Amino acid sequence: MSRWVLAVLFLSALGVEPGWAQSPPAGGQAPTPITTLVGQVVALFPKVEGDVLKVDGSQVTLSVGQRDGVVTGVELMVYREGEELKHPKTGEVLGRTEKTIGRVTIADVFEGYSTAKISQGSGVQPGDRARVSAGKVRLTVVPLSTGVRDNLIEAAIQELVDLLTRTGRFSVGMGDSLAVTLAQQGIKPEEALEGKGLQKVAERYKTENLLVVHFKRVESKPYMDVRLFELPRADAAFSTAFFVPPSIRPTTQGSRFSQGGPANPPQAKQRSLLARLLGRELEAGSYSSGENSIPLKEVAKFPFAVVAIDVGVMPKDKIPRMVVSDGEKIYQYKIVGLKFEPEWSMSVRSLGRVFSVYFVDLDGDGIFEVVGNRHDPKGGLNSFIVGVKDGKPRYLADSIEEFLFPVDIKGDGYKQTVWTQRFSKEKFFTQGQAEQMVWKNGKLVTDKAIRVHPAFRPMGAVFSNMNGKDSSRALAFIDEFNRLQMAVDGEDIWRSGTAVGGGSMILEQETGQMTSRVMRSAFYKIEPTPLAIDLDGDGVDEVIVPQNIVKEGLIAIVFKGPAGFRLQSIDTGFEGTITALGGFKTDDVTQPTIIATVVRYKNILKTAAETQVIMTVPQE
Repeated sequence: MSRWVLAVLFLSALGVEPGWAQSPPAGGQAPTPITTLVGQVVALFPKVEGDVLKVDGSQVTLSVGQRDGVVTGVELMVYREGEELKHPKTGEVLGRTEKTIGRVTIADVFEGYSTAKISQGSGVQPGDRARVSAGKVRLTVVPLSTGVRDNLIEAAIQELVDLLTRTGRFSVGMGDSLAVTLAQQGIKPEEALEGKGLQKVAERYKTENLLVVHFKRVESKPYMDVRLFELPRADAAFSTAFFVPPSIRPTTQGSRFSQGGPANPPQAKQRSLLARLLGRELEAGSYSSGENSIPLKEVAKFPFAVVAIDVGVMPKDKIPRMVVSDGEKIYQYKIVGLKFEPEWSMSVRSLGRVFSVYFVDLDGDGIFEVVGNRHDPKGGLNSFIVGVKDGKPRYLADSIEEFLFPVDIKGDGYKQTVWTQRFSKEKFFTQGQAEQMVWKNGKLVTDKAIRVHPAFRPMGAVFSNMNGKDSSRALAFIDEFNRLQMAVDGEDIWRSGTAVGGGSMILEQETGQMTSRVMRSAFYKIEPTPLAIDLDGDGVDEVIVPQNIVKEGLIAIVFKGPAGFRLQSIDTGFEGTITALGGFKTDDVTQPTIIATVVRYKNILKTAAETQVIMTVPQE
């Protein structure tokens, strides 16, 4: 008797009649691959209980067989009954004590009995009992993917979970957190299908039965590779693979996965952006393929090299905005959907070339000011603050001979405080020194000295809550050796072993020292500012930083996993230098939006360039 027939009989006994069980394949509609998969899973968890008849080494003979619904591959728990338990007043026998002996796996099945191999434990004896629980089996579905659209995955998983729930045999849970943990540990989907890393993540999340589903593309079509693991057994209880049925249509919305039972089965939701990034679903060139797992769109193109941007949601009107600089001018845009609407622009080149710009709400009115740093080889550093009055930009402060570095020290989601660091013609940065400023009577005035890490420089840095929602905010910054460091209250808590950063802008500074009547110069590379943003909705930030120094188009994601801080590199496939990153999240979408500026230089001297502005498509 085939597993498919057994599954039909089992579902019919439960009163469940899915469409494929109402008539046999030969006489009507054939089962889809997903319904057949459900039948295979059901067949591995029959409600059976019997006795151990004989033990010969590692082989055990049991009193259950085909007539009981047993098939090869089924795993049963072996236990030994103890003393009777009686009610102390009525004397009613309530049951017996039980001692778990181990597990056995069915090898051969006959009509009235079966033989099995001991898979766990020792000391199995004739007279012991063996069973598969009559209660609902806890089954965790772990979706993994490579290059398949997320909304198609959601639809296929929803169909699978719905059918599993309707059998009444399973309590189905979603294993997105397991999938993220596997990715954090660098385990590829193909390796997870072979069982790598499953034991540890299953122990952490207290689950035993994992249905691992890897979505990939075969012959340019979406394909499902499925394995069922009954842990701690290391090998798969069964495996199957098939193309996603044409009847599965991509979802347009939904939310995955809340427990609900047969009357209210788990509902699909979007997988977090972190899970999808760590799952390597951002493929080379995907922003132009139309079949990408993370939808990307080129939303603007500038005929110059963008050297710096900042992105934020304006506190007053809750509309996201972006400020851009080409080194000569600054431009502010309102972000409406996938469009950039220009608001104003201003030339700021007179006293130096701009190398960084930031949004900050200095006066607390909910409207952003723009802070910028610029540099001239002979004059040195010169910073400015620009505000808007009557829709027109104007200087609020200019000719500030210190680095200005706005920060979000409160965790409000936008910068509201400015730090400064002294400029040095000889050393450029006065590392380890910073002061916090406040805006009073139209001026920046010193509030207090700030304790910062000795290697801190006011560029390539960002505040985040990566150390934990209830902990002090951590300052992530790129040090002079191109390593990302994490510091809390000036103390180093983590440093990457992989190089990050690699800015496209190099500043020449005359040191004031003469050599053979020639003024000596030093050169400083300006690092891109990392982006701190919550990618998975858990309230804790991740940090994204370009890795141009390793390879153009490469980014690093730093996150806090089970073993502490971890860095994973991802090849975006962007063809050019990632000069800046920005991001925001609004209340009407579930996932954050990431913006990257990608510069392609047209000559060796880098005097001519164009910039693509690429944005992840917001998902509701």
